[in-house]
Amino acid sequence: MTTPHSLFSMSAFSGLIALRTYSAAHPELLPQDIIAALKRVSPDDGYHDYDAALVLHGWIGPALTHEDLQLFFRSAISVLIQRINPWWRRLFTIGRDRVRAALNPNELQCFDAAGLFSENPDTDIRAWWDAFQESARSESDARRLEQGREAERLTIEYETKRLSELGIANRPRWIALDDNTAGYDVQSYEKGPVEPIARLIEVKSCVGTAREVFLTRNEWETAVEMAPYYRFHIWILPDEELIELTPADLSPHVPADRGNGLWQITRIELDSMVLT
Repeated sequence: MTTPHSLFSMSAFSGLIALRTYSAAHPELLPQDIIAALKRVSPDDGYHDYDAALVLHGWIGPALTHEDLQLFFRSAISVLIQRINPWWRRLFTIGRDRVRAALNPNELQCFDAAGLFSENPDTDIRAWWDAFQESARSESDARRLEQGREAERLTIEYETKRLSELGIANRPRWIALDDNTAGYDVQSYEKGPVEPIARLIEVKSCVGTAREVFLTRNEWETAVEMAPYYRFHIWILPDEELIELTPADLSPHVPADRGNGLWQITRIELDSMVLT
């Protein structure tokens, strides 16, 4: 059975090269007939993973030849990464060493054959890595945006229910959809002496065991300025657990400027905080 794991192997790549070499000399033959001939007449090519090679043959365009083996492997690896989206793809944003440490022996062989871990990479190899780093960053940004929107949606639902229970007719406004520089994401309300008063909410989220959030200077300065009316909603996903904090709760964990240094963004570990 062909699996994504078996596709990323030298046996599959070698089978593809043998298949295309024979096909160039015998273009009238079908791939299955070529494989049968290779197994019969070529001891060196008889034991490749031809099931995986056939899958690669269908995925990788016929214009790609193996006259330049490193280019062939790089191009084929690019197609495989796009097709099977291996888990280590996100490590491209960190660098080559982290990717290399994550690869299994078969994957590492393929990368080595492509020259991708060359100590002195040429322009083409650097461009290959840069392209995937940029792609990984874009996908990471998209995941963070989706996660953030989900948390904001949960806050809208939570505040809609809370306002209804308080008997307040106003409905929360999703500010972040219209202006993500406001310093808060949702405007809700509290009961006031006469009319409802504003409740400004900055929404954060974290996934699984990574119980941490990032706070920007703009968010914090807005929180300090509007402290009586400001709240932080931190959603733990996918459990949809809500932690609600005030600026006073976060204040001991926010850095101070020193000398000529001004902080712009800080990471706050929730597990280190005493939450009530």
